Amino acid sequence: MISLSSYRLWMLIFYISFLLFNSIFTFVNPIYVWRYDKIIHFSEYFILGFLLFHLLYEADFSKTKMVYYILFISLIPISDEFVQKFSHFWGVTRVPSLYDALADYLGCYSGCFFYSLTYKVYNG
Repeated sequence: MISLSSYRLWMLIFYISFLLFNSIFTFVNPIYVWRYDKIIHFSEYFILGFLLFHLLYEADFSKTKMVYYILFISLIPISDEFVQKFSHFWGVTRVPSLYDALADYLGCYSGCFFYSLTYKVYNG
């Protein structure tokens, strides 16, 4: 069981909040970063996947629970792109994209795989 006093849990919650907040309010003009858009999406969600598995490996978990966590984490890119669809209400022009969501998923699952691989290498 994951404890509410775990710093790993709060890092994950903070990071998910940061991702969704960044979808609503943009601090950088998208014109300047459009060339790097997919790299940015991949990197953001790579960190998210890494933090998720960092949390999961803190406590014992079964493969069934891991499937539930991966399904949960799979809702974040959908939510991110959904929020972007309504960002014009806050005065920001963000365009949801299927390719952004694919970069998000690829980054998230890559982060999960990378953490799992490095954990096995360092811990046997």
